[in-house]
Amino acid sequence: RKAVVNLFVIVPVKRLEMAKSRLSPLLSINERKQFCLEMLKDVLKSVKTAKCVHQAVVMSMDDAALQVAKNFDATPFRESKLGLNQAILEAVNWCAEEGVSSALILPADIPLVTSKDLDGIFSLGKNSGIVISPSKSREGTNALLLTPPNVIPTFYGQHSFRKHIQEASARGVGIHIFRSSRVALDIDTVEDLIDFLALEVEETYSYNFLMKVKAHKRLKSLR
Repeated sequence: RKAVVNLFVIVPVKRLEMAKSRLSPLLSINERKQFCLEMLKDVLKSVKTAKCVHQAVVMSMDDAALQVAKNFDATPFRESKLGLNQAILEAVNWCAEEGVSSALILPADIPLVTSKDLDGIFSLGKNSGIVISPSKSREGTNALLLTPPNVIPTFYGQHSFRKHIQEASARGVGIHIFRSSRVALDIDTVEDLIDFLALEVEETYSYNFLMKVKAHKRLKSLR
């Protein structure tokens, strides 16, 4: 009998008061916190409707993010204070203990990701190894599918895309690259925000929030 392939999605969420400081010319600290939660909702909405996903896990120190997780039927996982890669290792080990065959790590700031993207990533990596999706700069990692969940350690931080590929190569692990402009757009800077607003994706929580706080009008006064 073939083993059941089950996929858990891990979504790490940074401390909200530290998040998105580069958006401070445009959004107040409370607005930035709320914007992070709206982006998390968009990611979880896509995760929830993806055919391939069995369970989502939201990793955070923030109660507000863990509450959003519960609202979307995701498992809240309280992160320890040891840094992102260590926290991911904890979540990955937990997945392995649960008998999960694959773990997909997704950032909480890619509001354009769709369930179709997730199903596409999963179908690329059905057998083993890693599927990796780069950020717009091709420096960062905006999706990382690990089969099994502990197939390589993670290297989030500078140049993580290259480091993940190097690590997989060094271990003889199969690598697939999934390219998607939706997955590539993580919103960190005002320029990213301009790109996102230009797409007018009205079905996202993030776009509606930015319209509500009139971010598009504030942008005009910045220029």
